[in-house]
Amino acid sequence: MLPMTLKQLEIFVAVAEQNGFRRASERLNLSQSAVTAHIKLLESHLGVPLFHRTTRTVRMTEAGENLYRRAGRVLEGLEDIVRIFHDEAAMGRGRVLLTSAPSFAATRLPAILARFQGRNPNITVHVREAYATDMLDILRRGDADFAIGPVEKVPREFEFRQFLADGYCAVVTARHPLAGQTDIPLGALTDETILALPLPSRTRIQVESAFQSVGMTLVPHFEMLHHQTLISMAEQGLGVAILPETAVPPAKDGSYWAARIKHPQLTRRIGIITLRGQTLAPGASELANLIAGKKPKAEAPAG
Repeated sequence: MLPMTLKQLEIFVAVAEQNGFRRASERLNLSQSAVTAHIKLLESHLGVPLFHRTTRTVRMTEAGENLYRRAGRVLEGLEDIVRIFHDEAAMGRGRVLLTSAPSFAATRLPAILARFQGRNPNITVHVREAYATDMLDILRRGDADFAIGPVEKVPREFEFRQFLADGYCAVVTARHPLAGQTDIPLGALTDETILALPLPSRTRIQVESAFQSVGMTLVPHFEMLHHQTLISMAEQGLGVAILPETAVPPAKDGSYWAARIKHPQLTRRIGIITLRGQTLAPGASELANLIAGKKPKAEAPAG
């Protein structure tokens, strides 16, 4: 048996207050037959008649009067909930939950969050760093409004909006012969000591595949879990770190250099990931658009 619905309660209250099915249908802008059908379903679910019906009058039974007292409180409570959320939205309050690839969260996200918080000081943003496979599970559980990250194949239950094509780079100490070069071929790393992320990192798998495509074998001398650790090791001259470009911030003191690696396999798509058909709340939608590079609506000039 189908459960009782809020729509049925709303129709029941309208019939009770209008003392008839026809007047209730006019108030609700429904057909009289639809109103009658909903009331019959509600009575069937509860197992009791809610109205005494004659050809001329409709009045509530004792069970109907009992339900009317409770239904009114339920609908009023629902209206309060809607009003509270509308008020919070109007005042720019709320919370945004997002999950992001660590590389993007570390280098690109802070400046975007600063812009967003400047425009929305009453909205709290919670960021959870995760790798691509974990992101999708986080979205499935409803633990994030949206995700930011790279994907190869997007399952049908998700929507993916790309905003960045992320390449790969070779990070070296400023004293290295490759320092100062903007673009290098993958073959330039043939005799280099390689620093890389460990398996089963998707980045590592992608880099290994690119090496194999040019007849090279990737045998890292050091494997480290975190991007910043690999950058620090390269900075100290321990080898060449191969990382996504989004993972490498500019060296403020010039102590290391990142040269883009030219190879068709060394690129990945970065985008906003949401559940298919999902409608983001206004705050989450604004932040997602900022991340994707869309300009926010112009603010009114200060008076």
